[in-house]
Amino acid sequence: MASGKRVDTGIHELEPMDLDNWLATSPRRLNRLAEALDCKTYLEIGVSEGITFNAVNVNTKTGVDPDFQFDWQALNDGETIRLLPLSSDDFFAQESENSRFDLIFIDGLHTYDQTYRDLQNALLHSHQGTVILIDDTIPFDVYSCSRNQEEAVRLREQATGVVNLMWHGDTYKIMPLINLFHTAYQYCTIMDQGNPQTLLWRAKKPREIDPLASMSTLWSLESLAACDYLWMLRNLQLFHPVSEAEGLDRAAAGAQAPIP
Repeated sequence: MASGKRVDTGIHELEPMDLDNWLATSPRRLNRLAEALDCKTYLEIGVSEGITFNAVNVNTKTGVDPDFQFDWQALNDGETIRLLPLSSDDFFAQESENSRFDLIFIDGLHTYDQTYRDLQNALLHSHQGTVILIDDTIPFDVYSCSRNQEEAVRLREQATGVVNLMWHGDTYKIMPLINLFHTAYQYCTIMDQGNPQTLLWRAKKPREIDPLASMSTLWSLESLAACDYLWMLRNLQLFHPVSEAEGLDRAAAGAQAPIP
């Protein structure tokens, strides 16, 4: 995969990303959702250099990162733009329980445990029309699954001779948790047009789980350490893979639908 060949999963093809396409992916998707849902408030977990945060067109934005990689103080007015140099755990611990966001982007530490905790906390600050976009839910290759970026890059170079900084961590392991324990939410994973990302929104009614699929998902939960890259490829249906166009349309339509 690191050589530039595509991996045929039988459902969609996972494509190597060039840097420009990768940087444009999140703003494009978030802005389409923001426009479709007329979003007024936006939360981003993991702002880093601020490329996505600054490109999102929402009136009131909150960004959280323990180590901003840009002059965040020059932009931080504390009202329409709040930039908080905190870990996501610390942010959620101090955020008012009454705060709600229309659109949330989770792009923090790329480990399944931290990402799942960020998701749980984000849900507490959502409403029935909120859409959540989770970054890096499909690893680029087997090396990208490492919980450490430096190790991922080093092992890829050792094995293939290719220097590629792409890294997704083991964020993909949150899928069995979402599938089994969050049936009040619909979700799907965008597989094309850039970096794979998962969309999640409130369901109109609880999502049904097939008993056989439930048994398989329970095994995954009991054996998360065994859920490696090959497991991910074998269980890609669990991610509800769709195209970007279909995923954004489904999320926007679902978030606009009234909850009975």
